[in-house]
Amino acid sequence: MPDLPATPPDDESPDPRIGIPGSPFADRSGQPAQAVPAPRRRRPSRRIVLTAAMPAAAAVVGLTALTAPRPASLGAPAGDEELAAALAPHLGGHRRVAAILVEDGQSRLAGFGTGEGAALESSEFEIGSVSKTFTGALLAVAVERGELATETTVAEVLGAEAEGSAIADVILAELATHSSGLPRLASAAAGGGSILAGMLRKDPYRGRDAQQVIADALDETPSGRGEHAYSNLAVALEGQLLATAANTDYATLLTERILEPLGMTSTYAPITAENLRETARRGHGTSGLRQGMWTMDGSAPAGGIRSTPADMTRYLTAMIDGSAPGAAAATEVLFEESGASSTAMNWFLEDFGSGQPITWHNGMTGGYASFVGWDPSSGRGLALFSDTARSLDELAVGMLTGEVAL
Repeated sequence: MPDLPATPPDDESPDPRIGIPGSPFADRSGQPAQAVPAPRRRRPSRRIVLTAAMPAAAAVVGLTALTAPRPASLGAPAGDEELAAALAPHLGGHRRVAAILVEDGQSRLAGFGTGEGAALESSEFEIGSVSKTFTGALLAVAVERGELATETTVAEVLGAEAEGSAIADVILAELATHSSGLPRLASAAAGGGSILAGMLRKDPYRGRDAQQVIADALDETPSGRGEHAYSNLAVALEGQLLATAANTDYATLLTERILEPLGMTSTYAPITAENLRETARRGHGTSGLRQGMWTMDGSAPAGGIRSTPADMTRYLTAMIDGSAPGAAAATEVLFEESGASSTAMNWFLEDFGSGQPITWHNGMTGGYASFVGWDPSSGRGLALFSDTARSLDELAVGMLTGEVAL
């Protein structure tokens, strides 16, 4: 895959694990981002310092301008005025935001910095790890069609290709619940290349296609199998296995089985940068600097989908009422971590203290944050999207539990 458009170095490195840096939910879906140490520089000789003094001074000024933190300013409100007013005090550090609230079968939409009317509804966002829930829906559809079972093994899908692999007997249910023992990232992909891509604010997953992701997973030795340990590699493999079993590619499978039936024409998995639509926009890191767009190539099933508020309203509403293709992905519990926490097909079910489990998933890329969830007991659903990589989790859960007044 060719490079994304070149971007200047950032003062931070986006976490290539699509985690939730700094979030109280980090243990469920992401580790806090780890700072990447600055490279050691040799002290230049006196001659170099003297002859390059003026250009060096100019370069320092220019680099400082490019890497200095840029304060965020929340954009002008649009859509539902009451909802926007309730959200605004909680969105410090964000810029472009969209919020969908579903209650009693009715939806409300508000946003900031997205424009008016149709512009708000069609504003495109990277949804990050919320993409995993679409992969879960694809698994549920495959089970409903009798093509696969949650107990289907890696070897049963890949055949001879999986011979001799330590994960040959791993089942789809384990991949969908982060209990397979696979690491967060493939060992082969977690080296200097990902770190450098992060420092340059580019997609750290680029360049590893579907076959490479499968090969990377087959080379791993599971550790802690049977325990919950969040793994982007596991869900990327899950999605690629589903596509392999259907004799197609992930983007096509997603479109045909989930997006088209729901009329989600503005939602897509670009896979590579060449497939980004004109509506795609770069997001921002926590410092405010723009980030490269993440398409994630072969890891797209774990976080590479882009969507709009209008489309995500359709998705959220259909998941809540059970009419979405693969809606069973959110209700068929496959792994119980504790009495208050369990996992269905790529959806988390968790009691955050209200006494009722909330069905949810969050996401974060280099420049975007997202959250989708609902309280099955009340039917209240919520989706939040931001083009700034700052966690929306605490706000979202507060809205679902009633701790944040709406």
